[in-house]
Order: sequence, then structure tokens, then C-alpha cells
Amino acid sequence: MIPILERRRYPRFAVRLPFRLRRVAGRVESQCEMLVSNDVSKTGLRFSTERQIPPGQSIEVELTLAGYGPGGDDLHILGTGYIVRSEESEEPGRFQMAAAFDELPSDNDPGWNQLAEVLDDPPISPDRV
Repeated sequence: MIPILERRRYPRFAVRLPFRLRRVAGRVESQCEMLVSNDVSKTGLRFSTERQIPPGQSIEVELTLAGYGPGGDDLHILGTGYIVRSEESEEPGRFQMAAAFDELPSDNDPGWNQLAEVLDDPPISPDRV
């Protein structure tokens, strides 16, 4: 098997993080749907949802890192972007979405830097010691 050259500029982390879909196509969501990511990177995320959002639609998401904010509070990270891929899931009634962020978080963005630190060096859980 020939290895495939990784073309991504930023690493992708296969992690299930809770997030809210706050805005779709410029409209504020009346009931912010709580979703869970399949994977996340500095440039986008992949997730599953019960509704199909067509490619090109703008979105706003809010990721939550429970307990990683100042004083142990939750850390909320906002991102805006657009859907780049939308396809039926193997799970009936669900769709797989891939979204790209419009603007990359700066290297000074504490939320994204904290997320990267957590994903690069996850805490060891007691059951894995």
C-alpha cells in the first residue's frame, strides 16, 4: 500500500466535542441544536445532524470545553464558516456535514489555543493509567 501524503495544514483530531449550531444561512436558530463533533481542526469540523444543510450555507457554531475556562468554568469557542460537504449518513435519518471556518483563529486566540493544547496533550483518565 502506498502511503497517502497528508495535505492538511493543521492536524485533525477525532474527538467528540459538544457544540451548538447557533446560526444557519444568516438566521439565528430559535432552538440552538446541541450536536457532537466527529472531528475538529483549526480550519473546520465534521458532524452529524438530523437535517440536511446544503453546501455553501453559512453557519455559526459554539464549541464547549467543560471545565477548561478560567476558574474551572466552561470555555466557549465561537466559529463561523460554511458547509463544504453534506451527504446522507449510514444511520437512517441523519446527514454527515463537513464545515470549513471562514477565518482561522489567530495564534493569540485563547479559546482555540486551549483547545489545541487539550487535543495535543489530553489529560490521562484514571482508568487508562
